[in-house]
Amino acid sequence: MSVSHHIGLEIAERVFRFVEIQRQDRQTTVLRAEILPTAHDYSSPLLFELPFRQDVARDFIRDLSTVFLRHDVYAQDLSIALPSMLPLVATLPTDKTLDAARQSSLLQWECATLHGSAANERLAILTHPLRQTARTLAVALPEAIVDFLNEVCEHLTLGLATIDTDHFVMENAVRQQYPHEAKHRLAVLGLFPDHCSAGMYTDGEYLGFRQTSVTFKRHYAAQAVQLLESIPGSLAAGQPDHIFVFGPAAGDDVLEALDRILPGTVTRCVPLADSSVPESLLGEMRSVDERQYDVAAAAALLGSS
Repeated sequence: MSVSHHIGLEIAERVFRFVEIQRQDRQTTVLRAEILPTAHDYSSPLLFELPFRQDVARDFIRDLSTVFLRHDVYAQDLSIALPSMLPLVATLPTDKTLDAARQSSLLQWECATLHGSAANERLAILTHPLRQTARTLAVALPEAIVDFLNEVCEHLTLGLATIDTDHFVMENAVRQQYPHEAKHRLAVLGLFPDHCSAGMYTDGEYLGFRQTSVTFKRHYAAQAVQLLESIPGSLAAGQPDHIFVFGPAAGDDVLEALDRILPGTVTRCVPLADSSVPESLLGEMRSVDERQYDVAAAAALLGSS
């Protein structure tokens, strides 16, 4: 009888959102879900200063320790989700005439230039080739913050399984929860108070990613649709059959508007939909709006898969 535990931690604006899950014989149970205030807004570029500012780093470690000291925690591994607006996310051309080493060097240079990095600053870069194009989606973070987070987790005797952004964590959750829909034309929309993010798949292959700041909230749904249509190749691929929406701004009114505008099926993605949640915990989650836990839950599922 295999039993595993994993933690999903979302670093959000002045809070940590925390979900611990247990998996046993394909059954997922939520053991804990909390939202804890933090001393600083680590979802801002301040996060990148942690390796170099002892005062703020000390507060970060204290805030993170509080997450694990308030109650018993069974998991020894965690996955961290960052806001998608924080890392550099860019679609870059790929020169297939170059060997792997030179492609990697060129990618470092392009990301460092776009990120505005210092000459000696190394970036940790994740890449994903885009469907039938000579372009690559790149996500870059300073290596210093990746090393810092690994060292802090090691100090807390935790294994850091993944560091990802809220949007890509949710895309992974959608592909896990809806494998049939993921084989067709699929879109994922992240709706936040100040920005939107969008990703699109067709025939199981990734078309690309876009994000933008929100300017007029009364036109929120229209902006989300425009963002989705701005993904390269999306018009040629046709309208998505399914649109999965997540985020704190994914209220019923926005979903209803998207449902009227888009021809596909619009569904709010709930990573914990098939999980067992104790009644006491469910009441507590609903009291602060269940949508607040979606990304942390998706991060927990990502690390346990």
